Formats: sequence, structure tokens, C-alpha cells
Amino acid sequence: MYFKKLISILFTLVLTFTTINAADKKIGNFIGGKDTTMPSWFINSFLDFSEDIEDLSSQNKRFILFAHQDSCPYCHLFVTKNLSDKKTKEKLSKYFGITDINIFGNREVVTTKGNEYTEKEFALKEKIQFTPTLIFFDEEGKQILRLNGYINTEKFNLALDYIKDKKENTLTYKEYLTQNNEDKQASSKLIEESDLFKKSKNFMRTKDSKKMAIFFESKNCKDCEMLHNKLLKDETTRNLLKKIDLFQVDMNSSKSIVNPQKIITKIKDWTKELNIVNTPTIIFFDEKANEIMRIEAIFKNFHFQSIVDYVVSNEYKKEKEFQRYLTKRANAIREKGIDVNIWE
Repeated sequence: MYFKKLISILFTLVLTFTTINAADKKIGNFIGGKDTTMPSWFINSFLDFSEDIEDLSSQNKRFILFAHQDSCPYCHLFVTKNLSDKKTKEKLSKYFGITDINIFGNREVVTTKGNEYTEKEFALKEKIQFTPTLIFFDEEGKQILRLNGYINTEKFNLALDYIKDKKENTLTYKEYLTQNNEDKQASSKLIEESDLFKKSKNFMRTKDSKKMAIFFESKNCKDCEMLHNKLLKDETTRNLLKKIDLFQVDMNSSKSIVNPQKIITKIKDWTKELNIVNTPTIIFFDEKANEIMRIEAIFKNFHFQSIVDYVVSNEYKKEKEFQRYLTKRANAIREKGIDVNIWE
């Protein structure tokens, strides 16, 4: 009897200590998430894309799909800044119809090919990794342009002009941006960092190669300056990037290189083949030169670091959806008592 009472007392003490310890464990705060109310002037859609496109075509308008998620500060910025701009709103109203999907939502979507998915199934099929993502369709239901990640109002208006004027019939989007997107206030040369980037014209991988990231940049690029002067100055980011080979190229250069497929080509021809339009664009390749993912927009520190960590840690092999990995990474950091601020 005495022995049983002793065991019971010890069990109670252990349970009490565990409970107190758990209560004392500090969970870091999650800071920066922002929910967004979609504009009332978005089209009232049943998410049957062919029907939306047909209806808009009869009004001489084109269809835009806006993919977002809950607590996304980039989506909030896009809606409250880009879409609230008077000239932008007028242009959208006159030439476009726009509707939204939540990449983790359960509403039914019917694609232009008649296939039925939930919103989250569609997002997975389309490999939507970043929000906001905007997809532009022509009158035949073909995707003309896709913008992955937040872009500022000026760049968004260039995209709208390209689509509304049907410039895709005569120019690639990259050619259109080259003609119209030169920033006179930005540096007229690339920002070179010898301690960060390797000097090479050969991007072939061998059996001993590491993963690599190639930074496709251009002159007169304000976002490239922001990348170097802010994101790449962060010590945590630099430590993560040390785990892979880094290269920098001028995407408009006529210089010859050996690409990862062992083909000698000009850089500008290679960027066209890779369908690179925005600068900076960062493409991550595995040890065998297969593309893992790419960054085509400017992010805050936490998201940028998470993208790099997703690649270097091989988590992309286990979790195919970057946004789900992002949540797991944030929670893991918070469990250590560290605050996560996704918007600084």
C-alpha cells in the first residue's frame, strides 16, 4: 500500500512539474500577418474560368485571376495600395475583370479546360508558391502572363498596359519591360559583391558540385539595389547562402557562357529560354542542375531567408508547397521563444 501511494505521489509531482514547465515555456509572437478584404468591384464569379472569360470578352475585357491567402501582408499591400490607386482602378475597370481564389480554399474551380478542382488543388496543380500571384488570360483561355509575388504599382501598370494593348502578339513581356521600365535613378551598372558571388562563365554541375543560385539582374534596376543594399546585407541570409554556389549575371548581356545543360549560349538568349522577365530573378538549381524554384519579386527578410532555407535544407523534397513549409518554419522558431516578424 505504501509503495502504491509513493508511486502516486511521484507521478503527481512529475505531472505538476511538467505542467508548470509547459506553462512557463514562452512561445514567440507572430507579427506582421494581415488579412485582406477583397474589393467589392471584383467580378461576382462562380470560378468557372471559361464562363468568366467569355462574358468579359463580350465586353472587350480580359480576365485576371488573383491568388492570395489569409494573413498575407503582401496581398494586403497589393489590395490596399496597388488596387486603390485611382488610375490603376480605372484601367482595371475599363479593360479587365478580376476575381480571386484562396490558395488554401475549398471552393470549386473549373479551369479553361473544363477540369474541376478545389482552390487549393488548383493552386497545387499550378505550382503557386507565392502570394499574391496574378494570372492573365486571353480570349481563348490561354495564360498570357503570370506574376509571382508582389510587384509595385508602377510595374503592375506596365503589366496591365502590356495585356490590354495585346502586345503579346508582337513583343515578349521581357522585351516590353526593357523598352518601358528603365529607372533613371537606379545604378547604371550591376552591384558586384566579390565576397558573395563566384566569378565564372561555366555553370555546369559535376558530381562534386553543390546546389547553386544564379542572380539574374540588370542595369538601371531599383529592385536589384534593394536586394543588395538590404536583403543581402543580413547576416542570417548570408550564412544560409554560404551553403550553395552563387553566381551573378546581367540578363541582357551578349556574353557567352556554358549553361547548366552544357550548351554554349549568350546570356540574353539563355534568359529568354528560361522565360525570365523581371529583375532581379533568382533561380535555385540542385546539384544536377535541375531547377528547384525561383524568386521573381522582392520579399522581406523572413520570407527571403525561408526560401533559401527551403532549398539548402532539402525541405523542398519533403514539402512540395512552400507556403506550408513557411508556416512550419515560423512555428518552429516561435517554439524556441523567438518572435517571428514576417514584415520587417
